[in-house]
Amino acid sequence: MDTRPPPSPPVTEPELRDLDRLQETLWVAQAREGDANAFACLVARHERPLYYYLRRFIPQPEAALDAYQDVWLDAFRGLRQLRAPEAFRAWLYRIAHDKAMRSLRREIRHERQTEPLVEAHEAVAEAAEEPHDAEAVHQALSRLPPLWCEVLTLHYLRDLSLEEMAAVIGCPVGTVKSRLHHARLSLQRLLERNRHE
Repeated sequence: MDTRPPPSPPVTEPELRDLDRLQETLWVAQAREGDANAFACLVARHERPLYYYLRRFIPQPEAALDAYQDVWLDAFRGLRQLRAPEAFRAWLYRIAHDKAMRSLRREIRHERQTEPLVEAHEAVAEAAEEPHDAEAVHQALSRLPPLWCEVLTLHYLRDLSLEEMAAVIGCPVGTVKSRLHHARLSLQRLLERNRHE
């Protein structure tokens, strides 16, 4: 008679995401108490996507790197004031959002641009989902208005919920939903156009 316990079922993707978030929350709690290794783990987890996020708004690598370093400096200084460790991801991207928007406003003032960042687009039928290579997606993202690029980056590349995105951007959830809808349509249209060129 086999007395071994039955094998555990495989861990699902949502369960892995939950474990990932729990690990991050633990690191935040430890970092708030002065654990430098825990803060280093947070930096390691977010360094590439955070820099990528900033580059969507700040195309000059040096300026984006300066903003990136400022974000981590502000995060390090302000971590003790973060009331809910589980909100770290949204809080971090809120800091990055503020830095990126300041940089964008400076650039707009410098270039004396007066046109709005986001223009209304007519509704289009959603094109059939087709696989696209990563380079094509990155190029298409760079051609979208910054606010639409931001919601796509936060949603798909950082896996933030609508509520977390609203906290990052500082607007109602309904506004985030609307931006995400229009951003998806525009991205799909750009990808389709590029594929046929």
